[in-house]
Amino acid sequence: MRKITKKLLLEKGTPKCSNLGQIKKINLSNLNLKTSDFDRKLFSQLRTLEELDVSGNRLTEFPNNLGLSNLRLLNCANNELEQITTLNQFRNLEDLNCEDNLYLTISDIYKVMYLLPNLRQLDGKDITSTANNLKFVNSQKLMSQVTNFWEKYCKIQFSELLPTAAEISAIKKDFVKSAVAEIKYGPNSLKEFTKWRMKTIATEFVNSLLQQDQQRSSDAEENEDEEELKANLTDSSVTISSTRSARLFTARDTTKSRKQVISEVSKKDTEDISRRSMKIQLGKERQSAQMAKYPNKASRVDVKTEPSTMKRDHSATPVVSEETIPRKRPKYKKTLVLEPLHFLQSHSRDNNPEDLSTQLWDCAFEPEIKNSQIPGLVSSQSVATCGGDSVCIIDCETGIVRHKYKSVGEEFFSLAWTTLTVFDKNQKRKFNVLAAGGKMGVVKLMHVKVSYCYGMIKAHKKAISILYFSPKHETFLFTGSYDKTIILWDIGVPDNDYNFSVSRLLVLKVCSTPLKMSLVPTFPDQYLVAACEGGCFAWDISLTNYDSKRNIKMEFLFPVCNKESGNPDSLAFCNDDLVASKGIKQGSIYLWSWSQTLKRWNKRQTKIHAVILREVEWSNTEEVYIALTVSPVENYLLCGDEKGDIWMYDLDGITDEEMTSGKKTPPTQILKWPAMKSQGETIEGTLINNVTTDPECNYLVAVTDKNIVVIWKRT
Repeated sequence: MRKITKKLLLEKGTPKCSNLGQIKKINLSNLNLKTSDFDRKLFSQLRTLEELDVSGNRLTEFPNNLGLSNLRLLNCANNELEQITTLNQFRNLEDLNCEDNLYLTISDIYKVMYLLPNLRQLDGKDITSTANNLKFVNSQKLMSQVTNFWEKYCKIQFSELLPTAAEISAIKKDFVKSAVAEIKYGPNSLKEFTKWRMKTIATEFVNSLLQQDQQRSSDAEENEDEEELKANLTDSSVTISSTRSARLFTARDTTKSRKQVISEVSKKDTEDISRRSMKIQLGKERQSAQMAKYPNKASRVDVKTEPSTMKRDHSATPVVSEETIPRKRPKYKKTLVLEPLHFLQSHSRDNNPEDLSTQLWDCAFEPEIKNSQIPGLVSSQSVATCGGDSVCIIDCETGIVRHKYKSVGEEFFSLAWTTLTVFDKNQKRKFNVLAAGGKMGVVKLMHVKVSYCYGMIKAHKKAISILYFSPKHETFLFTGSYDKTIILWDIGVPDNDYNFSVSRLLVLKVCSTPLKMSLVPTFPDQYLVAACEGGCFAWDISLTNYDSKRNIKMEFLFPVCNKESGNPDSLAFCNDDLVASKGIKQGSIYLWSWSQTLKRWNKRQTKIHAVILREVEWSNTEEVYIALTVSPVENYLLCGDEKGDIWMYDLDGITDEEMTSGKKTPPTQILKWPAMKSQGETIEGTLINNVTTDPECNYLVAVTDKNIVVIWKRT
């Protein structure tokens, strides 16, 4: 038998070197090693170790505190392992092989799936969906069982006078013991795992009750102090406070809802298709769908200069508003110059070139999959657009529609990309998936590269208004709907036959239709912020909280410019802290600080005033659904308007100080709508619903209310 020494590790490790801290892989298989042979001090020097093979040995368990913080792959197959819960020290482990360990049970396997947050591959199989279901859905159901058990058997013990510390400890111990023994859930083969989880959940439940009780006692004391303070207030102070509250209430009451605005617009011209038509009757007819490649099928719109406008040559720069005063820019930063490249009618119903009525709603660039073997791949030039009954994938450079997906009877309102990771023969492989949804309340999942719609999720009973993938968890999809809910789904990873499993993880209750949402970059696992018809709200989405249905946690309040101003209908995080939001007839965009606003939050209340850092000029339009977009590399904020112009704001000049003057900052530049003709008809400036850029800002794409996709290229 060979002991594990530094010489052995250097001999078995790669790359070959004289320093343990540089080794990436080690193969210690079939060396007849025992658990006692592992030297913690020696292994703690393997700071960059990513792959470890200890298969074919005599290990009974893994020693704690080995210090392998970067370990990604572990092969411990064909050993004598009796338990593997000590593997929770490898928090970054993605691939585990523990086959042929006779003493391990299915409960041991479930424990390790629960304990390792990044585990994707287990014994050669992708377990992403199973693990997420185990961590979240299963835990929620067990918590429900624990709560019911408490209400039925133990709550009465706390209903009398406050028990002593010793009595609390006894009740806690008895409750946990009784819950583990009495509550039955799941198959008998998982009995050990269920009891293990039940003990943890029951303990957490009792501790949370004790914390709530202590918080209530603290709140009661504070309320007594507040009542004494209010008794000393003058009548005039009370009057001022009441008046301010009344003004805010009146302003919110007079705000037009999204539905009312749509109704008023549609009354003006009954022939127009209503915006995200609330008149849509969700048909029960079966939909037929097909995905196919359509090279160069989009109708081209000829750009023709009107006599009254300046002549435009091919190298002309975008028109900048005369009223715009560019802010001072850093010396190292060049002006962002964009030139119109393509104007496409790619969503025409029945391929009718005269269709200028189909409304286009969303656009998003396909993520670039990093490939070290192909240097220079920085930014994608493929953009997805949706509107009417189709979703298109367009090559921005050539203007060719590479793929087109049609769903008869559907009207697509939103789309979102994610990059899924699969393990193929112990090798990682990534591919992009596009999700699209609309009036039918169904999410379509498309593997665009192979032109295949591989799945559908019946997400809502009413139309879907917005889709959003978590940037941290690639399978987590948020869906917002006209049914006034936001649901978090785990869409899973499809296998080679495109079989996949979907789990519903959370339901967030909304008081109105969600229009735009984003996770907080500094708290991606805790807070979701959404601009809705009824206001701007935030929810606690922490999955360590076992409540599967959540109410609004925070409501953000903004200055009321006039009684006709609406609630925020769009928002975007410009960086980790800066948030941009806007509303109808506001005439501006607010830039506010998430961190400073959060500091003002009184957790006993929902409403909180946003800390506004700057207010920038924007259109005073009554139109809704015009989305805000951020170009992160160039640090630009972009937003279309009702005239076909694109307002562009360089965010480098934004400071962290609160706004002290009442002046609004003008945009850096305004990209004007060019005069153009289609089928001999002059197309005036049209409403731009959404704008997006690729990460490097080489292309800018806008989708409009007149079935036109506009592509600009950076010069």
